[in-house]
Amino acid sequence: MDCAAAPVPPRRGTTSTTRRGVSEAVEDYAKAIYALGSCEDGAAVRTKAIAQRLGVTPGSASNMVRKLADLGLVTLVSYHGVRLTPTGERVALEVMRHHRLLETYLAETLGMPWERVHDEAEILEHYISEDLEQRIASALDHPTRDPHGQPIPTQDLALSEEPTAALSDVVPGQTARFARVSDSDLPGDRSTQ
Repeated sequence: MDCAAAPVPPRRGTTSTTRRGVSEAVEDYAKAIYALGSCEDGAAVRTKAIAQRLGVTPGSASNMVRKLADLGLVTLVSYHGVRLTPTGERVALEVMRHHRLLETYLAETLGMPWERVHDEAEILEHYISEDLEQRIASALDHPTRDPHGQPIPTQDLALSEEPTAALSDVVPGQTARFARVSDSDLPGDRSTQ
């Protein structure tokens, strides 16, 4: 999981409703909470961390967290933050599946450089239909990892995470294999594995 991913710049004027009946912003928040919660072994995610991840003000994040709670996508944990509900987790995993399939399609089929596929997938992930999702997965022979090595949720939205170590944890002389490469520029990003 990309725990220190670069902030996702807010998209101005994009409050449209996706085909799943929630806004792009709701999907982005669910995805961010999932990523941050995974990095903390399921601990509640603080609003400040969500704001930093999405590049928004803490006040904006607080307002959206309340909206997510009203939609039944998160539960509020007093003085600790929020956790996704099973419904919220499904929203996050669905968006992640679209994103990672799109990254793979753009890189493998269209030949887009893999350092650019993330930004393109960020835009498209909210709009592909289930039919297009299945066609992309089928055309790619149902990949399990995106070009950066991140696992792709299955059609049933199961996500298989294997334990990995950061390159900085490998001692000189030890043999290791790269499993993932982060698309983050943040200092201290430990997701390059």
